[in-house]
Amino acid sequence: MKKIVLLGGALLFLLTGCGSSYLANSTNVSKQKKSYDKILVVSRTKDKTARINFENQVVQDLTANGVQAKTSVEVIKSESFSKEVTEEQVAGIRQKLLAEGFDGVIITNLINAEEYTDVTPGTMSTGYYPVRYGRFGRYYNAYPVSYWEPDRVETGIEYTLESCLYDISVDQKDNLQWVGRFKVKNPSDLIDAIEKYSNELTTALMESNISN
Repeated sequence: MKKIVLLGGALLFLLTGCGSSYLANSTNVSKQKKSYDKILVVSRTKDKTARINFENQVVQDLTANGVQAKTSVEVIKSESFSKEVTEEQVAGIRQKLLAEGFDGVIITNLINAEEYTDVTPGTMSTGYYPVRYGRFGRYYNAYPVSYWEPDRVETGIEYTLESCLYDISVDQKDNLQWVGRFKVKNPSDLIDAIEKYSNELTTALMESNISN
C-alpha cells in the first residue's frame, strides 16, 4: 500500500484542459451544512513552494466566500504535515488548533499516480470540391472527396487526489464531513492548475457542506 503523501513537485499534477473537470466524485459524509469559525488549509507535500501556492489559493477562495481560513504554513511552522504522523502527534496538533480557534481542517493528499492510454477512434469526413466540365464552358459542379482521420492515441500520467474536510470540534472518530476525489491528467502549468483545483474544491464545499 502506497503512503498517502504528496511527493516533491506533486502539485504539478493539477492541469489538463480548461473544459474538463478535476472533481470526479464527492460525498457529503455529514449530510448537512454548517458554518465554521476558522478553517486550516493543509497540502501534504515536501515541495514548500507548491504547498504555499496551493494553500494560499484555497484560503483566498474561501475568504472570497465569506469563510475565515489560514494556511498550515502560517500556523504550523514545522513540516509535520509532509510526513506520516503518529496518533499522539495528531491529538497534539488538534488541541493546538482548537486553542487557536480552528474548528475545521481541509487536507489534500495525492493517493495514486499511474500511466494511462486514451484512444480516440478515427473518423471519416467528406469535402466537396468544384470541377469544371467542358473545354470552353463555364459550368462548375462539385464532387465529393472523403478523408479518413486515423485513431489518436494520448498517453500520460493520471493523478488521483483526495481533499477532505474535517470538523475537529467533534469526536475524532466521527469528524469527516466531506470527501472529494479528483482525477487529473497530463500536468502542465502549476499556477493555472492550482486556481482551477481550488475553485472546484471550494465551490463543491460551499454548495454541500460549508455555510457562511
